[in-house]
Amino acid sequence: MQTTATTSQTLNDQIIATDLLIGAKNGIKNYAMAITEAATPEVRNTLKQHLNDAIQFHEQISQYMINKGYYHPTNVQEQLRVDLQAAQQALQASGIQPQGSNAQ
Repeated sequence: MQTTATTSQTLNDQIIATDLLIGAKNGIKNYAMAITEAATPEVRNTLKQHLNDAIQFHEQISQYMINKGYYHPTNVQEQLRVDLQAAQQALQASGIQPQGSNAQ
């Protein structure tokens, strides 16, 4: 059983890593779109290098999250379980009672 401090730290780490992963994905999309709009080969080449760097960064974040058990890209059921658990922990930490809870 994790202590409250350990659970909070794990939850914070998971939230930060998830936010970073989402940001990396958005960066990849934006670089790809910018490449299609680039006016010169020089700009296109620069954006392609940034895109490759962003893809490598995404891979590092993904691997970190997989190793920590925060991210299960090939197992939807396990990912749903982890996401629900994180949501319940966040609600408990904030003092909000989850909807459907029988606690009075």
